[in-house]
Amino acid sequence: MKVRECPCSGRTLGKLLQPAVLAVLAEGPLHGYRVARRVVGLAVLRDQPPDPRGVYRMLREMEQGGLVVSTWDLSDAGPARRRYQLTASGRSCLRQWVCTLRTYRSAIDELLTETSRAARSRTASVDR
Repeated sequence: MKVRECPCSGRTLGKLLQPAVLAVLAEGPLHGYRVARRVVGLAVLRDQPPDPRGVYRMLREMEQGGLVVSTWDLSDAGPARRRYQLTASGRSCLRQWVCTLRTYRSAIDELLTETSRAARSRTASVDR
C-alpha cells in the first residue's frame, strides 16, 4: 500500500466534517456555500478540503437527523438559497463532540508518544 493511500496520510480526517459543520453553524445561520467555504478554512480539513457536494450532503443528513433546520432565502438579489441553522439538538450534539474530541485528543497524545518512541527505535524493520 502506498503511503498516500494509507490512513497514515491523514486521509480519514474528513470524518470530522460533522463537528466542523456544527462549529461553523454555531456562529449563526449561513447559506450552504458559506458553510462549505468556512469548513475548508478549518485547520483539521485544510490539507484535504471536502468536496462542496459532501458538505451539502452532510447538511441534508444533519437536517434529517434534526441537528439543523433550513429555510429558503427568497431575496430579490439572485436565486433562492437555503439558509441553515443549528437546532437545540444540534447544539447538544456539538457539546458531545467537544467531549468526544477531548477524549480523542488524549488518546492521540498517548499514541503519539508510543509511535514516536517506536519510530526512534533501532530495531530492524523488514521491507517487503
